[in-house]
Amino acid sequence: MAKAQIRLAFRIVIKKDSQSRWEKYVWDSTYQEFLMQSQLYNDAENPWTTFKQLLSRNEKAEQLHFLVSMAAHPYLLQWKGLTYPMPDVLGNNYLPFQNYQLDIIDSSVKDKNTHEIGITFYSPLLTLVDIIEGHYLVSTNGNIYEGVETTMYKMQPRLSIVYYKPIE
Repeated sequence: MAKAQIRLAFRIVIKKDSQSRWEKYVWDSTYQEFLMQSQLYNDAENPWTTFKQLLSRNEKAEQLHFLVSMAAHPYLLQWKGLTYPMPDVLGNNYLPFQNYQLDIIDSSVKDKNTHEIGITFYSPLLTLVDIIEGHYLVSTNGNIYEGVETTMYKMQPRLSIVYYKPIE
């Protein structure tokens, strides 16, 4: 495997049956924000009920992703830059993240149970040292030729390399 600089992205989906207390708080807060913000993009005389209807009839409704993400931001700050649902193979270290992007998968002003969001976390640049038996061996240190501390993350659904630059 060629050595490379990479950025990993990890996505979580939060919906009505999400289990953790943190996810339930995020789900509830983002739904309340959706209810408030969606009024800006709805037709007062002929209101639409779902997020997808709003998007199909008002291109400015695309801004709802960002506006609703503000309700999740305080909860994401609690994680202090670590993606807790994504531990390393030892369960000790968590994938660090530099930024995130929230998107509304679906929602309805009439039915809270349809509310579903995705949050994609983006790691800082990491050095991909190797891929070993379905695991990414990575380091935060770019000078891998002098020996570095590493950690391993298991390849899994919703974890992807989103940036790749070979190291020569």
